[in-house]
Amino acid sequence: MSAPSPVRVVHELEVLPEVDFATFRARFAAGERARTATELTPPGHPAAPEVLAGPEASAWWGGDMSCAPPIVPPLLCAVGESWWVPQHGVIVDVKGEVFDAASYEVRHGYPNFQTTPGFSGELNFTPPDDAPYAERGAVFMPWGGLFNYGHYLLDGLAGLRALEKAGLLEDTLVVAPKLKPWQRDLISICFPNLTVREFAEPIVRLGRVIYSDAMNHFLHRVDGLVAELGARGRAAVLPASTRRARRVYFSRRGQVNRYMIGEWRFEWALRRRGFTVVRPERLSVAEQVALMRDAEVVVAPSGAALANAIFLPPGARVIEIQPLNFSSQWVRGACQQVGVEWRGYVCASPCSPSKAPSLIRVHPGFQYAYQPPLGDLLGFVDAAL
Repeated sequence: MSAPSPVRVVHELEVLPEVDFATFRARFAAGERARTATELTPPGHPAAPEVLAGPEASAWWGGDMSCAPPIVPPLLCAVGESWWVPQHGVIVDVKGEVFDAASYEVRHGYPNFQTTPGFSGELNFTPPDDAPYAERGAVFMPWGGLFNYGHYLLDGLAGLRALEKAGLLEDTLVVAPKLKPWQRDLISICFPNLTVREFAEPIVRLGRVIYSDAMNHFLHRVDGLVAELGARGRAAVLPASTRRARRVYFSRRGQVNRYMIGEWRFEWALRRRGFTVVRPERLSVAEQVALMRDAEVVVAPSGAALANAIFLPPGARVIEIQPLNFSSQWVRGACQQVGVEWRGYVCASPCSPSKAPSLIRVHPGFQYAYQPPLGDLLGFVDAAL
C-alpha cells in the first residue's frame, strides 16, 4: 500500500484549459487536461403550458412562474492518469487534485470524503498497489446515481449521452461501479448498443479519463439531452407483459421519509377517477417506461420517480404535489424539455409529526410529514382531466 498523500478539491473551470472540440480530442488522446463546452441541445418539443396552484403557491419561488429553471449544457472534461473511485464517482489525478464536478454529489453528504475508499483524515488519499487498470475510461455515474433513480437518469445517463453525442465513446471504455439490475436496464433501454465495463474493486487506475460535469446535479439545469433519452425510451422494444394506463398515480406509501398524511384516501379518490395507482419501486424499469409511454396524466408527490416524466409523450400532463419545504423546479425543467405540461400543487409542510402514524414516526428514516387539503387537491386534479 502506498503512503497517504494530501489532496485538494479543484474546480474544472480553474484548472482545465478551455479549448475547441478538435483540440479537446487531441489533448485527451495525449493524456492531457482540457475542457470544452457542448452546444445547447434544443428541447425535443415546444414547451407546454404550465399551472401553479395550492395553498402555498405564492411562497413557491416567490410564486413567480417566470422564474424558469436554468438550462446549462454540460462541459466535457479530460484529465490524464488518475485514480477513480467507482462507487462515488470521485476522480483523483496523480497530482493529488480531486475534480469538483465528479465529486460534488458525495461531498454534499460527506464533505471530507469520510466514506470514500482511499481517503482518510483531512483530505489524504492512499491509492492501493493492486488496483485494476484501464487505459482510457469514460466516467459517468455520480454518487447519487448509486441509489437515486433521478440522479442516475438525469445526471449520469444524460452526461453519458453528451459524451456519446460528441463521438467520444467510440474507442473509450465506458466504466461504472457494479450496477444494480434497474441501472443496467436503463442503460439497455437508453443505450441499446453500448457496452459498459463494471468494476467491483473500490479503486481503479485509469490512464486517461473523460467525463461530463453533468455528474454534478444536471437534473437542475437540463437541456434537450433528456428529451433524446426520453425518445429512446419510448422507441424501445419493451416486454408485451408491461402494463398500460392512461392515468397514473405514483404512490409514496412505501416511503417514510416524506410522509403524506391521508395518501390512502387520495389514492381511493383517484381510483374512482380511473387512475392506476402504482409504487414505482415495485416495478421494473421496462414497466415504468411503458407506463409513461402510454400515459396522458401522471400525478405524484415530489420524488425521484418523476424523472420518468422524460418518457411521457408530448402533450401529456404531470401534476406534482410539492411540500413547501421540499420545493424545487427540476421536474418542471424536465417537462419543459419534452413538451409535457407541468402543473405544480404546493402545500404547507411540515405539519405536526403527531399526525403521522406512530410506526412511521419512530422509523429511523422518517423526516417529516405533510397534509395537503384533500378537497382542494382533488379539485386541482379534476381541472387537469
